[in-house]
Amino acid sequence: MSRATSGPATVALAKEADERGANAAGLRQFRMALAVEARRFRRYPEVARRDGLAGTAEVRVTIETGLPVRRVDLSRSSGYAVLDAAALEMLRQAVTRVVLPESLRGQSFAVSLPVVFEVEE
Repeated sequence: MSRATSGPATVALAKEADERGANAAGLRQFRMALAVEARRFRRYPEVARRDGLAGTAEVRVTIETGLPVRRVDLSRSSGYAVLDAAALEMLRQAVTRVVLPESLRGQSFAVSLPVVFEVEE
């Protein structure tokens, strides 16, 4: 947890994913597409910006075979509820727009992405 003065939120890719038998190349492709799409929805909450809040929230996206809904959960807090909520909303919007790679269809898997809120200079 740190304080910053202003700036947009950035999204960085997670270093690892819970593969649970899923195709590694397909997971990389899905994670990259998710990160790219998430950037379209990045919002640094005004109250957090005004108060100089910065931190990293880790968000886990879970795909379960046979379930139409993709779960988006906070796996690690940034230390600030307002930043955690913004990270979750960003990924909830993104996950509905990303198409699963053919190699992952019909499989259960999860990927994690850290959402970094920091000042970009």
